[in-house]
Amino acid sequence: KYSIDVYRFMAIASVHDARKAGAEVVKQVSNPLVSGLLYPLLQALDEIHLGVDAQFGGVDQRKIFMLAEKYLPHLGHKKCVHLMNPMVPGLSGTKMSSSEADSKIDLLDDAQLVERKLSSAICAPGVSADQGNGVLAFLKYVVFPLTKPESGLLIPGHSQPYHDYNSLEADYLSGHLDSDTLKHAVVKCLNSRMDVIRADFNTPEMAHLVEQAYPSSEANGLSNAPGWFAALRDTIWRLLTAYLPFISSGIENLSVDSNEPTNGSSSGIPEKLSALEEQLAPIGDRSSLLSALREEFPDADDQLTACVRRVDRLRFLWSVTPTGLPHLGHSIPLRKLARLSQFDGVHIVILVNNVAAHLRGSCSWDLVVPRGEFCRAVLSALFIALGGRREQFTCLLGTEFQCSGDYMLEFYRLVSLVPESDCAAASDCPTSVAEQQEDDTSTNDPSSDGGSARCALGQLLMPCTDLVDTVYLGAHVRLASADRVRKRGLFQKGFLSKLTSQPAPVHLSHPLLSSLQVDSTSTGSAGTSVTVVRPMRSCPPASRTECAAAAQALAILAEDCSLPLVEPPAPGAEKTVLQGLKRRLKRAFCQPGNVAVNPVLELYRYVVLPDISGTAPLIIPRSEKNGGPLHICSPDGAVDCTSRWVALQTAFSQEILHPGDLKPAAELALSPANPEGVASRLSEALPPWPQLMQLLDAAFPQPVKQTTGKGKAKGKKGTNTGDGDAVCNGHSTAKGDATSQQTTGDTLDPNRLEIRVGRIITAKKHPDADSLYVEEVDFGPTLGHRTVISGLAGLYPLELLQGRCGAFVTNLKPVRMRGLESQ
Repeated sequence: KYSIDVYRFMAIASVHDARKAGAEVVKQVSNPLVSGLLYPLLQALDEIHLGVDAQFGGVDQRKIFMLAEKYLPHLGHKKCVHLMNPMVPGLSGTKMSSSEADSKIDLLDDAQLVERKLSSAICAPGVSADQGNGVLAFLKYVVFPLTKPESGLLIPGHSQPYHDYNSLEADYLSGHLDSDTLKHAVVKCLNSRMDVIRADFNTPEMAHLVEQAYPSSEANGLSNAPGWFAALRDTIWRLLTAYLPFISSGIENLSVDSNEPTNGSSSGIPEKLSALEEQLAPIGDRSSLLSALREEFPDADDQLTACVRRVDRLRFLWSVTPTGLPHLGHSIPLRKLARLSQFDGVHIVILVNNVAAHLRGSCSWDLVVPRGEFCRAVLSALFIALGGRREQFTCLLGTEFQCSGDYMLEFYRLVSLVPESDCAAASDCPTSVAEQQEDDTSTNDPSSDGGSARCALGQLLMPCTDLVDTVYLGAHVRLASADRVRKRGLFQKGFLSKLTSQPAPVHLSHPLLSSLQVDSTSTGSAGTSVTVVRPMRSCPPASRTECAAAAQALAILAEDCSLPLVEPPAPGAEKTVLQGLKRRLKRAFCQPGNVAVNPVLELYRYVVLPDISGTAPLIIPRSEKNGGPLHICSPDGAVDCTSRWVALQTAFSQEILHPGDLKPAAELALSPANPEGVASRLSEALPPWPQLMQLLDAAFPQPVKQTTGKGKAKGKKGTNTGDGDAVCNGHSTAKGDATSQQTTGDTLDPNRLEIRVGRIITAKKHPDADSLYVEEVDFGPTLGHRTVISGLAGLYPLELLQGRCGAFVTNLKPVRMRGLESQ
């Protein structure tokens, strides 16, 4: 549960807020470690999972307590009471810091070291403890509380003891006591108390324990000294019992857990993968496997050759973040992996990283598992449909191991080693850390909320979880896009050796299917148009997205850019895979003669052509009016996939092949009606449709809208889903009686109206009605011209309508009015 809350917290806390919370407790350097950002979140969660009602901390913890009070209610937790104690100033005149040895007194410092530190301490005349006098602060907060009130503190050279600190401070500020006298008194008092601790640790066994816990060369041996904390705790308790009269002896109730720190539970996934591979035959023909690898991945280098020759069983890892519906672009890496699974000794592992989907803000935590299960079902079926061997295939969910104790310990260890700049360079944060730091220093309002305008901490730390995935799952080879491979390579080069001594995995890149739509932007003084091609991305179904009308329109546009393998069927439509294929291909970008940017041609290259056998001809169906069927043949008669692709490119660039013929051909090839196509095989490999729809509905539930009762308080926004997620993620976590909920499709909502601006081309009176005008309205290239009949006669002059722009509702049903149709 703690690990789950860590992920939920990272998903909603911004880097800005995390940095601000740790500003007074984390050492400020030019390029800090990302552990300094995670530390405030962990401390805030400690109070929840320890079940406390109040948390103690120094005044420097104030901003961490503010972070807890701001975010913990969004995770469904109550607020705790926060109590702050004053801070003891450092002996060097600055804040006491564990990184500055002379500013503090360690519990195991020997008597000579204590005397040296206090002798060199700054104790300026006329400066009180509250003003930063570290020697006086030790007297106030350490010496006097450990002094019995009836005996008091005897200062050398003074006959009468001091029974309270205030009288001592007054004498020092007035000049009756000098600094050397105070330092001597503090040395004497501290050493007499610390002798209790030194006595317990003055044995060879305890000295070895200290060296294990805090090695002089590297401070990472804490796990080798499990008894360190228990021994020190018992000793401090004896010290307090001896000198504080209000504390009773005995420590049986001090701890509710065992003395040994726990390493947490293990997921068992690494052991299960190894056990599965022991049942697989080892690599047989290494030369054939290397040839297949070089054919599938032309950028493979000597590192891959060495890897194949080093191991008997090769483990491939490809991860996908289920931010939306699995799409046809996922078939590119899966086709390569399916082919490689035909070789003995090759183990294909697919990671559906549903935890990463939550860290990206794509789904709430209660939908993480259903989202992963649906994507696992679809991608597993796609792997089988592409010819993969089921016995050499494993599909994992991130939630099956990423919350386990052994995984989280590796994650914590890594974040304590990675600077923010390295994490930012390898992440997908929209705003660089440097820009955020500049923004943080430019604001003087401590209450200013960066909110969603800044990168979430979970996004920044995703390179760390990604590297831990690689090591934890024991991958020999990882597949990803070229940009992801570049970022992983840089991050791995800097930090992999700090996690494991195993050889570095090989990273191979695969192409990405382009979005069906492209962006055209004008740049330069001449206003030249630049076409921006983006990769096809997963997106939630627009029909399952509950948000404002503007966001709903964007969701529909995003949906038209992709080709989901399985999506919610439209009312009355046939339930089949690639349901929106015809509509989306019809709208796809496909300029005549343009082979540089052409998503439809890419579909042929990466999806259609690999499914055509070498003996079958490549024929583009055409009507007799347009020249009849077009046979695509390479000049040398070669029938391999590459040669056919070159021939297809040539025919399209020379405009022998027109988009009007290419799109229907692609639709026919990808249709489930084509028995040789991937869609047909996918339909057979998928679970039964009722079961698949149950998985889909659980992963992307229908948006619901709660009705507000009469007695309910007004003013509630209803946007909190219990774990800090916005409602506009295509889901809702609202719970209640079924009678108090109804789908948005059954409600009258003005957001459902599509309102567009159109220019009135012509306007005239209705021939059969004097109160009506008939206007011809231009709505641009998307909708074209429409006839609109309005009741403006007598309200607005007819001659002023022509050429004017107006707002029109464009998604209403056409209606006939006095014999003419209003669209």
